[in-house]
Amino acid sequence: MRLSIFINENIETILQEWEDFAVTLESLGSANKVQLRDHARAILAAICLDLDSDQSAQQAIDKSKGNAPDVADETAAESHAQERLLQGFTVEELMAEFRALRASVLRLWQARVGKADQFELQDMVRFNEAIDQSLTESLARFSAMLRDSQNVFLAILGHDVRSPLGAVSMGTQMILQDTTLPARHLKVAAQVLRSTQRVTDIVSDLLDYSTSHLGGGIPVTLAEYDLSAECRSVAQEARLFHPERSFNVEIEDSIVVCWDQARMSQALANLLGNAVQHGASSSPVWLTVSRQAQDVLLIVQNEGAVIAPARLRTMFDPGKAFVMKSNSERSASDTNNLGLGLYITHEIVLAHGGRIWVTSTSREGTTVKMQIPLAAVAPKGNKVKSAVPNPLLAANETRR
Repeated sequence: MRLSIFINENIETILQEWEDFAVTLESLGSANKVQLRDHARAILAAICLDLDSDQSAQQAIDKSKGNAPDVADETAAESHAQERLLQGFTVEELMAEFRALRASVLRLWQARVGKADQFELQDMVRFNEAIDQSLTESLARFSAMLRDSQNVFLAILGHDVRSPLGAVSMGTQMILQDTTLPARHLKVAAQVLRSTQRVTDIVSDLLDYSTSHLGGGIPVTLAEYDLSAECRSVAQEARLFHPERSFNVEIEDSIVVCWDQARMSQALANLLGNAVQHGASSSPVWLTVSRQAQDVLLIVQNEGAVIAPARLRTMFDPGKAFVMKSNSERSASDTNNLGLGLYITHEIVLAHGGRIWVTSTSREGTTVKMQIPLAAVAPKGNKVKSAVPNPLLAANETRR
């Protein structure tokens, strides 16, 4: 008996096995019959339709890898994933449903046909391909929705935390201005202010991370400014913040760019801070900024332990980079952030139409390079200020 005919004739038996398995899952412990069988009939109908259609050898290979052509409408497997996520399923439970469906159909069919001929064996192969395709569709939708919900949560968290942080910061600054307080009280207030600023930086990173993941990337507003002067300012801030470290700075003069000044300064500060944190304390951090035809090349370099190639490939992905870290690295006391700095830097560079890459060798240390067009092209949805002279540049021209 052909498998599609068997499924259609025994649909209730198959659905009952799906229901019997679903009720064992914790997320569906109190579900009704409709919720237990959610989209199962439609998924099987789509599989039967696939079994009855012609397909080439390449189409079979693509489908077995989950690469079947996209359809305009939402598939039953995708709708199923959405419902299961709302019901509190884990990804493991979602996968278990499809494994159970596969096992139930093949077991019941084998009991009916006994010894299979070549056509029935072909049906079995195609059934497995169709199940794999449905599972791929379902997992893709489940993961995308879960990721979106997490990013929305991060955005809401970051937004809501900023207000009380601002109040703490302002109150602490007022305390520091009270010269009548004992020195030890002022010292504690200064520490509170530094800690507040560190938390504020983490919240800002969370907001940037969630914004970029919700679509559109990091928002930038482009305007002309003197990059050379700004890079020297960022380097000076790094010197003040890390007085125990030395910085070798080589910046070409009068590099005028059309970038987002605040964002690019944030990116450069992230790289310098990262070089200080992970570089050898006995060696300097190098910063080089120069023109390269119609681009600008910014290089931050430090000496230290060589980064393994596998780690290099995940440096700009905070999730994968965290997984690659050892337990001691994750819990290190000198870790003051969530590891989002490099990711945000990467997104800022991309938003300016540039590229960023990292190399790490025992001879040259770890080197991060950013190559960005002098006149960045703002992605769709970002702002470009009118091409009027930057106040800083205008003042410089007046002095000349």
